[in-house]
Amino acid sequence: MARILSIQSHVVSGYVGNRAATFPLQLLGHEVDVINTVQFSNHTGYNAVRGDRFSASHVLDLFDGLQTNGLDAYTHLLTGYMGNSDNVRAVECIAQKLKHKFPQLTFVVDPVLGDDGALYVPRELIALYRDVLCPLATLVTPNQFEAELLTNTKITSLYTAKSACDELHRIGVPNVVITSAVLDSASGDHTLHLIGSELCLESGAKHQFAIAFPRLSGYYTGTGDLFAALLLAHYATLAPQFAALGALARACELATATLAGIMQATKLHQESTLVNVAANLPRGSRPNAMVRGFELRIIPSRHLISNPTPSFQSFSI
Repeated sequence: MARILSIQSHVVSGYVGNRAATFPLQLLGHEVDVINTVQFSNHTGYNAVRGDRFSASHVLDLFDGLQTNGLDAYTHLLTGYMGNSDNVRAVECIAQKLKHKFPQLTFVVDPVLGDDGALYVPRELIALYRDVLCPLATLVTPNQFEAELLTNTKITSLYTAKSACDELHRIGVPNVVITSAVLDSASGDHTLHLIGSELCLESGAKHQFAIAFPRLSGYYTGTGDLFAALLLAHYATLAPQFAALGALARACELATATLAGIMQATKLHQESTLVNVAANLPRGSRPNAMVRGFELRIIPSRHLISNPTPSFQSFSI
C-alpha cells in the first residue's frame, strides 16, 4: 500500500484534479492525502466558475502542518494543476523535503500546461516544469502538446514520440508516458497512441512501447488527472514485482483499460441526456447541460477501476 500526497486542483461539483484522482487511488488500496491548489465550484468548461486559487504560502503552510505533526511519511507524491510559478516552486520544496526524509520517494508529475495547441497556464511554467520538476520526477505524464512544449519536439510519429521520451530521459526522468497522441497514419484522427519509455538509470537498459486505442468524440474533462492517478496506483503495486523493466507498460495497459471504459460509459450517459453535442465549441460557449453530461462517470464505473480487463495491449517500439 502506498501513502500518497496529491497536490492539484479541486472542484465542488464534477471530476477533475483531486476529485478525479482520490477515489480511484483509494479504491485500488492506497492511502491518499490531498492539498488543493485551487477550489472552484466546477471545472472551467462550464460558462461560469466561482472560487479561489490558493497561494504558494497556503500550500506550504498546509505541508508544514503535516511535517510538524509527523504526518509526512509519504511514499509517493502526485502533482497536477499548479496554475502559477510560485506553486511550482512550492512543489519543488515539498518534493525535496519528502525525498530527504524518504529517498525512495516516487514522484509522479502530470505537467498540466494545456492541450490541443492551447496553453492553460502562463508560458513561463514550461521552463519551470522542464528544468525544476522534471529532474526530480520518477514519472511524468504529459499529453502530446505538453510533451512537445517540454522537449521542443514535434510529435508526428512513433519515431518522434520516442525522441521526445529520450529528451525527457536526458533531462533526468526515468519513466515517461505520453498519454495521448495523434500520429500521422492511415487511421487518421480516429486512433490515439500512448507512448511509454522506461529507463534503468543504473544499467542504461530501456524499454519503449506504445498502446493504440480509439478516440472518442466529445468534451471530456479530467481524463488526464484520472489517468495519472490510475497509472500511479498500478505502478506502485507492480514495480516491486518486476526485477527488470516492464512494470510501466503493464501499468499503462491497466490504466488505459479503465480510462477507456469510463470514457465510454460517460459517452453513453451523455447520449442518454438527449442534449445535442455540437462540434468545435470553445470553452465558455458550451451549454452547461451538455458539459454536465460529459462529467466522468467515475463512481458508477467503480468496477472498471477495481477490476480492469486490459483490452489494449502494449507493443514494443
